[in-house]
Amino acid sequence: MTGIAILIRHGESEGNKINVVSHDHKGFPLTENGRKQAKAVGEALSEIMPFVDQIVCSPLERALQTGEILAKAGGFRKHISINDEIHETYFGNLNNTSSKNVPKFHKPGGEIESFESQAQRMHDAIFSYAGINIFVSHMLPIKALVCTMLGVEEEDAGGLFMKNCSITIIDTAKNTVLSMGAQTISSKVVNVISGFSKGK
Repeated sequence: MTGIAILIRHGESEGNKINVVSHDHKGFPLTENGRKQAKAVGEALSEIMPFVDQIVCSPLERALQTGEILAKAGGFRKHISINDEIHETYFGNLNNTSSKNVPKFHKPGGEIESFESQAQRMHDAIFSYAGINIFVSHMLPIKALVCTMLGVEEEDAGGLFMKNCSITIIDTAKNTVLSMGAQTISSKVVNVISGFSKGK
């Protein structure tokens, strides 16, 4: 579908704070700092919020909290929805353990959901939406999608780290990455979003 996808990594969670990975829907809510991050990114998005059709969240508690807080801070008044396909990485038997246990690379057939699987489900979910939409998801799925779109192998993307509440923007019509892991939106990207909205 034709649209602009604004991908937000959730704010700092209790799991991030103690370096524990979890794909559970409940548990590891946002820290106070994570709430502040979500509010700040909502305020950063306020200029484009009037153009936004939907806010779509991963079903995990930390993502839903982030979506609710940024929506309020940015002045979004519409319904917030959930899409299971933008959920956290599946960690298998390593779920709810230290992030130090997680393999550096995520290959098919391994303990952890593969990089390719994450990229595919994120692509299928996000590219199915028309219009301008915000998606609140997780670091590894967002990274997998962006790297795949750019033709970058997982092994070659070691330096790409999506901070909590960072902003990644994709033009799904042109299959183009407009911003990646940013803390703000540039005037150039605001103009692209505004222009897209006027052309809808």
